[in-house]
Amino acid sequence: MHHSVSARTIRCRLQQSGLSARRPLLGLPLTQNHRRLRRQWCDERRMWVAEWNEVVFTDELRLCLQHHDGRIQRWRHRGERMLNCCVMHRHTGPVPGIMVWGGIGYHSRTLLVRIAGTLNSECYISEVLETVVLPYLQGLATAIIQQDNARPHVARIVQRFFVNH
Repeated sequence: MHHSVSARTIRCRLQQSGLSARRPLLGLPLTQNHRRLRRQWCDERRMWVAEWNEVVFTDELRLCLQHHDGRIQRWRHRGERMLNCCVMHRHTGPVPGIMVWGGIGYHSRTLLVRIAGTLNSECYISEVLETVVLPYLQGLATAIIQQDNARPHVARIVQRFFVNH
């Protein structure tokens, strides 16, 4: 036909036919114990008001460079969320990408750290905790570091590092 059609026209036609852009379902394997511990953590901090100003949330993120990693929306009909073609499956092997770590609080943020290779407990201590977190915390007298339960964060040597520093 050799007619050009705008992206907006295509989106409108897809929407008129009942399709809409939706992100794929990502399932986290939470056990009953995980749920119980998360609820307990929230209950213990239910009455916090000013204390949340002292919390610094930290996390790392791996950005994939050569494949679709779920950040592109897929068009589907309402009610198709649980279909296998709409679920984003996790990769278990090595994929090219870059990993970064950072932290953000109410009044400040940490430097963004590029993690070379895989983040393990030794790398976490040497590249993140010693070089970024300790200097950052020196400027904040009452900060609370909040991290997830990733293996490098809960390793014994990392826990000992926090106790010693």
